[in-house]
Amino acid sequence: MKLFLKILLVFSFLSNLGMSQETIVVSGSVLSSFGEEIKDVRIYATNNPRNIVRSDIDGAFALIISNQETNLIFSHVGYKPKKITVNKSSLKKAKNGKLSLAVTLEIKTLKEKVIYAKEKPETVFSSETTSIADYEFIGNHLVVLAYEKSLKKDGFLQLASKDNTLISQTKTPEKPQRLFKDFENRLYLITEFKVYTISIFQNEFRLRPVDKDNFFRFTSRIIDTTSSHFLYSDYNPNYPAFNYYSQKLADTNTKTIHRVENKFMMDLYRAEYKYAPNKEKLWAYRQELITGIDKEIWIGAANFTQSIYYEPLYAPLFVNNDTTLIFDHYSDYLFKVDNNFNKIDSIPIFYHKKKEKKNWEQPLIKDKEEHKLYVLFLKNGYYFLKPINLNNGTTSVSFKLANKYVENVKVENGFAYYIYRPFESSQKKYLYREIIRTD
Repeated sequence: MKLFLKILLVFSFLSNLGMSQETIVVSGSVLSSFGEEIKDVRIYATNNPRNIVRSDIDGAFALIISNQETNLIFSHVGYKPKKITVNKSSLKKAKNGKLSLAVTLEIKTLKEKVIYAKEKPETVFSSETTSIADYEFIGNHLVVLAYEKSLKKDGFLQLASKDNTLISQTKTPEKPQRLFKDFENRLYLITEFKVYTISIFQNEFRLRPVDKDNFFRFTSRIIDTTSSHFLYSDYNPNYPAFNYYSQKLADTNTKTIHRVENKFMMDLYRAEYKYAPNKEKLWAYRQELITGIDKEIWIGAANFTQSIYYEPLYAPLFVNNDTTLIFDHYSDYLFKVDNNFNKIDSIPIFYHKKKEKKNWEQPLIKDKEEHKLYVLFLKNGYYFLKPINLNNGTTSVSFKLANKYVENVKVENGFAYYIYRPFESSQKKYLYREIIRTD
């Protein structure tokens, strides 16, 4: 019996040895042409296409293949597929049954179609005496922030129809800056010193001051709502990271949805501490003791944010139908979040990284009525609106606005609105619109 067991163990060992010689573990990482890790890349060998693995969040992968010549296929919805041949020469490089690969994938680019306006831009609202500084849509009307010569000195709020008719007008409080519409479509006037709610009763304006600190601390931070939750962020323009949160309308139960961070900028931000004078380090250390906020952050906020190399983050969130969309321009993904605020999908985005990156303008623009999102580009003085395909993150059509050097582009119900004054003209700044064509 013992002899039989010994023979069985020998055969088992030889069998395992044979198997180890018949297979190889191919491992490595998949990077973009920008040197960034790519997750969710599908990887398989052509002689065993059912054995599929995916790269992880760091782009790493490991695939067991037979110890014979084959092709490895790397595919991802946002990149050009790549085939790597594993031949005899490659197999000889395997050590202890392991073969390492570093794979680079190129972005999948589509030939973009540029569409030009067929009709002449329509004047939505104009005035012989005032120019438009800002505007918001209120139902079928417009609320316009206007001025005669200087916004700081002679601001006006104007109620107008979209057929170029002034309905009413009132003088603003001193030094108006801009209009703001909150998550409940309430309208505010922001001035240098105060914030006012704007209400309209029988076509007349009524302004009421609100607590400025509470407005910027709470109201302006709430981005949107679902049927049961607020969506907000702790964004600070002087810090290269922030979080998105959801909070129930009925209580204070909060959930972190997503963290946005520019890792490269964060490294530079924190590195400021190493080169700061000892006096500043002592100050930052005392601030850390008082607030609990890392001393490196205090130095970075005081110094690096003043540098020409510092860029505030831009990674907007939108609620579109029943899905929350987060455009994280630092991980290069569009994240989709369900009603329970769990991530259900991640789609690569590249419009901010391709050769026209220098022409990319913020912000992304949403057409609430048509549930479409547009990327805005500026080239040679002309704006281009590119609708985003929310299924694959690409932009294949580009609509060019007719006028040059326009301002404050917004989209509503399939129309692009903007403020414009012809170059070297004595005309005041009017509000125009063009129908957006994508075919």
